[in-house]
Amino acid sequence: MLTRPLTTLALGLSLTMAMPASALAAAAHLSVRGQEIVDPNGQPILLRGWNWGHWGKTQASDAADNAAQGANTVRIPLRWWGQYDGKNIDSRDDNATTTAGIDPAHLKHLDDMVHWASAAKLWIVLFIDSDCGQSGTQNEKERQYCDPRGEYAKGGHNFWTDRAARQKFIAVWRFIANRYKDTPYIGLFEPLPEPNPAGVPDDQIKAFYAEVMGAIREVAPGVPLLIGGRAYKAPAIRQVYDPAWKDVVYTGNLFLHAKQHGADEASLNELRERSKRLLELRAEHQVPVFVQQVGVRSGEDPDRHGVKAVLSNLVANRIGFAYWEYRGAVNPNEYGVMYQRGNEWVPKRDWIDTITPFFKQ
Repeated sequence: MLTRPLTTLALGLSLTMAMPASALAAAAHLSVRGQEIVDPNGQPILLRGWNWGHWGKTQASDAADNAAQGANTVRIPLRWWGQYDGKNIDSRDDNATTTAGIDPAHLKHLDDMVHWASAAKLWIVLFIDSDCGQSGTQNEKERQYCDPRGEYAKGGHNFWTDRAARQKFIAVWRFIANRYKDTPYIGLFEPLPEPNPAGVPDDQIKAFYAEVMGAIREVAPGVPLLIGGRAYKAPAIRQVYDPAWKDVVYTGNLFLHAKQHGADEASLNELRERSKRLLELRAEHQVPVFVQQVGVRSGEDPDRHGVKAVLSNLVANRIGFAYWEYRGAVNPNEYGVMYQRGNEWVPKRDWIDTITPFFKQ
């Protein structure tokens, strides 16, 4: 399952190898200053854009299109060790020793996405996702994949119950951080979304982040980091706050879970309460916050009243965000402003026209 033979696919040059020395010398990072994320010129910047969330669906034209829509950021994944919907999404390959356990074909695709975004001057939020690592117990199918021999009957394999898997993950991050650290428009490294290990105290989630971030800092000093609390629930954000971390941006999911007949006021109020937890942390501890996933299913918000209210709230409170998502599923009622119908990608023009003006406010 996790030990696919190393293929003969070309790895491709890393971005840092392919770029001229002048481009590398010009590469500069975002940084953290009090409540603000600031650009390389020291000016506050609000990151707003899309998630390229579905692995393998991004196209070369997306970055330029997103920039033309007003986006200045994009959140890009690498899926490593998990039972994901769809084929050939898990990039873990323990035989790929020269690429730290990342399937070479997957790494080439990640190189492409990073290159497209960088060329379009989109600040990149790069995350490594691991459904097995974050919990291993989301459902029976996940448990069978992550822990096929039942070695961890109560908790399943994850980065807290399996120290060896944790170290492999840290090695993956060292490789990735070193590979992209000098790429122009590398914005934030996001170590692990939605940590939710069963039976593990909250302080151990924080300790995990401390270990992973320490490894990233060793190879890529100067790149800020993005973290959130258990399951990335906004009220859990205080679990991972540490005053010693001066290079950290804090996050929480803000999905609008609308009612049967659309985004009613009760749903919106519940989401506003969650967003307050982010604002409270920002004000109390003078740290920046960024919503790495905000969105609503199209079928639950037919008149787009809900998405307008949600994004208006973020803009009014000066919170950056990455909308979930750009290219989505095959169902037009799901997340995503483009959906797949056979071999054709169909844009939801009303949704694109509703969301993109908020990038520019």
